[in-house]
Amino acid sequence: MTTAGSTAVKDAGMYKRSTRPAPPPRNNFERAAWMYMRYSGLVLVFLALSHWGLQHIFNSVQDLTLQSTVNRWGVTGQVANFQIWFWRAYYGLLLGLAMLHGLNGLRQVAYDYMHFRPLYWGFMGLSTLLIIAVSVAGIAALLLGVNIAAAGGAVVR
Repeated sequence: MTTAGSTAVKDAGMYKRSTRPAPPPRNNFERAAWMYMRYSGLVLVFLALSHWGLQHIFNSVQDLTLQSTVNRWGVTGQVANFQIWFWRAYYGLLLGLAMLHGLNGLRQVAYDYMHFRPLYWGFMGLSTLLIIAVSVAGIAALLLGVNIAAAGGAVVR
């Protein structure tokens, strides 16, 4: 019994499948990036589904207000308690993993399709700067809490 890419070897009356070995990665960075995508993807599935469940099942969509965000993130200048730090860590982990996971996926797709290396490096440089800027802004918002004075003029529905 043989299939594409594998051979069957008769060993002591039983067939044992041996598959073709996977090609070696380009370098150790590629192996680490591959492993990161697998593990971060698993964690992100849990985080994204729990976020969705918290926002749409446990809390009603009509309850998504500025006050609910203040309750989770705290107010600027407020001493943060355990609950506030838990939510900040939760959203910080979600933000950080999602941004790095997305950048790594973008890097892999760009490497496959951008054959002119200066274009690839320029594209990845701009993408990395954009992701760093968005991540820093998100982490700053999480750590500083909600500025009620600035948010007072915003329309929150």
